[in-house]
Amino acid sequence: MASPKLNLALNKDAGMIISLAANKMGTSKRNIISLALVEILKNVYDKRFIDSLASDITTTVSTATTISEQVQTKIEYIDRHGYSRRVFFGLLISDYFLNNRDKFRLEQDELEEEMKSKSHIEITIDKATKDKIISYCEKNAMTVSSLFSHYILNEEIKTYAYVISEKAHLNLILSENVKIELKNKAKSTNRTYRFYLNLVAEQIISNIST
Repeated sequence: MASPKLNLALNKDAGMIISLAANKMGTSKRNIISLALVEILKNVYDKRFIDSLASDITTTVSTATTISEQVQTKIEYIDRHGYSRRVFFGLLISDYFLNNRDKFRLEQDELEEEMKSKSHIEITIDKATKDKIISYCEKNAMTVSSLFSHYILNEEIKTYAYVISEKAHLNLILSENVKIELKNKAKSTNRTYRFYLNLVAEQIISNIST
């Protein structure tokens, strides 16, 4: 069965932010939108708020993104206050990116081709941690590699240790741009990049558990 699709009417500037974030992370726009939807779906929006977005945000860019069955079920029960799914979620996603541009630390310039090249990194990780992250990504229609890339580039890593109770292997596909940032952050904390990736995994678990 094909994955559900969510049609969206986006603001032009928000669409550009999504494209720039995807370029920086070496991933698809779908994964960037999925990251936003996780945060958006945590909240409830009243009609006054949506009406204010509709009056302030012009949506002229049509696009579509893949979502999971779980997300599809969740959004079906959301009161859209008379707006179509396309416009309602387009407004919310546009608002999210317009207000969170700094979070993604974007550059206007396109990355050079060599910075976009991707390669595999395999790490040893706690099996329960791996399983939780994979389940979370499947539930929210994003790749594990894109989630790690987002945390490496954009999130503060506050964890300092990790425990491996049962060993498992996790294969990540990261762009050269992300790998350079990973190695720089690992070096700045006097850790190997594989150790740092385990700290990233612990931070992900901490954040998705709250």
